[in-house]
Amino acid sequence: MAAPKPPKKEKAALRLAQEIVQAMYENGMRPGDRYFSEADALRRHGVARGTLREALRFLEMQGVITVRAGPGGGSMVGRPGWPNLASMLALLLQFDQAPLKHVLEARKVIEPGIAELAARNATPEEVQAMAADLDAIEANLGDFRRFAEFYHRFWCAFAASTHNSVLALLSPALRALINSTGFAPNEVYRTELLGRMRKLHKAIAAQDAKAARSIMADIQDEFFNRIAQGYPRQLNRLMAWSDLDAAPQQS
Repeated sequence: MAAPKPPKKEKAALRLAQEIVQAMYENGMRPGDRYFSEADALRRHGVARGTLREALRFLEMQGVITVRAGPGGGSMVGRPGWPNLASMLALLLQFDQAPLKHVLEARKVIEPGIAELAARNATPEEVQAMAADLDAIEANLGDFRRFAEFYHRFWCAFAASTHNSVLALLSPALRALINSTGFAPNEVYRTELLGRMRKLHKAIAAQDAKAARSIMADIQDEFFNRIAQGYPRQLNRLMAWSDLDAAPQQS
């Protein structure tokens, strides 16, 4: 039996949302810029007010725009990022009844390749920035909130140093999914992990792609085994969109 077709208004709003994004691109709009006023947008796109507002609501949920009320407000251009991807993945995984194990397995496959690419592509400035993050992590091993802040920043920089947009978004999104389950490493484990991260950084700095892949694979294997042995029930815990939050990553 064929699935019911979406209402025409919904289809029109989706098409308009795509047109708005294209208009942003063609007009060179950057995050923080103001999109056209409602009156200008209605004239430009030739649609009903209800369709325009529906399209803007859709784009707001995707992080493409933010809507500000009052004088000088309106639709402001945003910048979708890995939190938007993490949210969509969490939603899809929940409907697929996917357990945490699937996310961990995916990361075991993907992250060593990211490390290899980082070793090939990271600039000296990026290597230096990651080194500074590691020093900040070490200085805050006893303060979990600060540790988590710099830990998260290191892994975002690590993924970005691949200079591959897909991986720069996917890696922190996967970490956010794992973080949503509430893992919080103790100080002893944080210290051990820092040592592995310094080895990874050393391989990236030396542009040793093979070593970086191997070290990252060991990091992922160790984390997976730690969860499997210490929290076996967590592996089969189903992913839930409602568990996802914006807390700094710890995994």
